[in-house]
Amino acid sequence: MRDADATLVRLSLADLVLGDDATVRVSARVATERGRWPHLTQLAAQWRVTPQLSAALGRSGATAELPDGARSTLRGQVLAYAARSAQILRACSAAQAVLVEAGVVSVAIKGIASIATLYGASSRRMIADVDLVIAPEDLAAARSALERTGHRDIAPPFESHVAAIGFSRYLHNYARTFVRDGIEIDLHWKLGPRPPAALEAGRIIARSLQKTVEGRTLRVSGPVETALAAVHHALRSSFPAASTLKDASDLLIWWECEGRSHGDALIACAHESRIASSVSALARTIARRNAGHPIARAVAEIEQHFDRAQRREAVRLAAFIERNFVGDAPDDATVELMTPALVVRSIAGPLLAGNRRLTPAEPLETGAPLASRAPLLHRIGNRLRRARRIGGELLSFRRIATYRAVARAQSRYH
Repeated sequence: MRDADATLVRLSLADLVLGDDATVRVSARVATERGRWPHLTQLAAQWRVTPQLSAALGRSGATAELPDGARSTLRGQVLAYAARSAQILRACSAAQAVLVEAGVVSVAIKGIASIATLYGASSRRMIADVDLVIAPEDLAAARSALERTGHRDIAPPFESHVAAIGFSRYLHNYARTFVRDGIEIDLHWKLGPRPPAALEAGRIIARSLQKTVEGRTLRVSGPVETALAAVHHALRSSFPAASTLKDASDLLIWWECEGRSHGDALIACAHESRIASSVSALARTIARRNAGHPIARAVAEIEQHFDRAQRREAVRLAAFIERNFVGDAPDDATVELMTPALVVRSIAGPLLAGNRRLTPAEPLETGAPLASRAPLLHRIGNRLRRARRIGGELLSFRRIATYRAVARAQSRYH
């Protein structure tokens, strides 16, 4: 597929998932006329928004616009991914039961919490793993309990792992990854070196709720924390299109389900946690495609207490997100170079402490084994190509302001 066609497919998927009914119907008709559905269904699966795409098409009446092959493919994908999400939901329930027996309170966040709070069924949202938050003092007991029940800790050695997260210039969560039966359990005790106030482990636990999903009772994050965790996830990763669309779709559904009763609390906590500009940026991304949605009206409420710098940051973050949807995302190092202090710390810290640095490609939370090192000349060539790309991005002066906005927003939590 040509780059121009790939860009249109990415933008079409964003419109289909986040748009109002009229936008979805127009986008579906154009996709059919241009023969884009094979690429759209494939991209929706890669970005893990297949159920949201299917729901938007059904809600808007646009399913009739699809060719028979696309309808069949989408239906099959929804059923397959629903089975996987249900399996992960069961694994979450089992892991929480193990931890309860060990006297450890755990709270499901991210995908599991979104299903329990917003979607109501595992078939309506794809999830890849289980994310649990525990109190830091419960870490040893939680690790022992999970390992006794066949969960294998696949993260790097503990001490070097934690030290490397602290020195890294990337905004990593503190977590250990356990695997059983092919399902990952990410055990978090701190969402980044300096987590937003609303997302400190103790606060998440204190404000957590019990929810019953598909006959299973789970402890999940409260409504406000569920929304802010989605926003923090998008910011922490520098708003990559693949996960940001899913986070934005969660925020869209959140405002429909919880906005009336918890919207004011969310806005207050976002300001308290200094993440309001990112909430506004995601809200702007939705409002651009869905002007009649409640979140579009909430943008003014979110920004009414912004000063000029905060409003400018929100606008630049939204522009950064849109460029990523187009497929013009910068190298992650380009953004990180906007905060020189973090770069210096990431280099000097490990040298002084005798620890190696970690990059996002290494197994901080996924626990995936490192690949064998490529030949020296190949690595040199890759670094030269990457350096040339970063240099070109730094010369794109019109976009430097958006890179700085992302780096500034992330640096509050390092």
